Amino acid sequence: MFTRIFGMFALAFALFSTECWAQESNTCFGGDGLSCTNTFSPGVTTGTYDFNNDGRLTVQFDTVLTTFTLTVTVNHTIDPIDFTVFPPGTVCVQYAFNGNRCDQYDFTGNAGGPNGVPVKNVDYQHLITLTLSYLTFRTTHTPAFGHAPGDITTFTEDILTGYSSDPVVSDPTINGKGPGLSSVVALDEPLTGNGTICNLTLNPPGPVYSAAAVPVIEITFQLFNNISCSGTALRDKTARLSLSYDDPATGNVVFPPIVDKEEGGKFHWDNKAKANEYDLSTVGLPTSPTGLRYTITVFSNNASPQSTSFVLAP
Repeated sequence: MFTRIFGMFALAFALFSTECWAQESNTCFGGDGLSCTNTFSPGVTTGTYDFNNDGRLTVQFDTVLTTFTLTVTVNHTIDPIDFTVFPPGTVCVQYAFNGNRCDQYDFTGNAGGPNGVPVKNVDYQHLITLTLSYLTFRTTHTPAFGHAPGDITTFTEDILTGYSSDPVVSDPTINGKGPGLSSVVALDEPLTGNGTICNLTLNPPGPVYSAAAVPVIEITFQLFNNISCSGTALRDKTARLSLSYDDPATGNVVFPPIVDKEEGGKFHWDNKAKANEYDLSTVGLPTSPTGLRYTITVFSNNASPQSTSFVLAP
């Protein structure tokens, strides 16, 4: 089910130009609940671990200095969550087609670090980007990416940098960055409010934009303290925005860097319109000859995520 959905994306983008999408990567298929091993080298910096119903994890190094193998193993026994870091009530995400179990991903290898994982500034440099896609039928409240650093067997860090929930294919994807590799898990934190994200719109109206003609897309939404989207709209100071697209060459979800005009990347409040607004720059965003489809996801501590999409043409 999981790989079939990604296969449809790959087929849909088959007519795209592939020259600009070429990347140094490899993919292993571990099946459900098994281990999967990729080899990294200075010429191969990205590896995807496809576990079918147990998720799809991509590990991307900025720079690889040596050659090493890296094995990811799915574990259905989840390490404890530190509730001094994560809010009480935080739970691991249950996947849809693996018996509604949670999945923890453990790393081993043949390098010199703990459990054979690669060592920073010896085997690689800079941060490591992790991207995890999975299927779930459970409601997502506030997404988090749990990390148990080093030899710690408790999830004490949230490394989340991006979250995507495609409005057409509802496969959530989380993105995170860290200096090292150790166990990770998809988490769901409880909301601190009882709000609903309503009227998520793009201005100028889409869904197709020319990158040259539309340098900025204004994204707006309203927050209400009810599911009927009625009453007085509220300011949401915790709202965050993620931007993602499906790579035509690999089927992986990619989170490009966002260039915006907002201080600290936060939504600002338009008191006259009673709306939360965000000015998204399209300058420098990847595109394709036939247009590249992007997903915008707004998530918050006050309301469950909401998504919309647009197509960016050259």
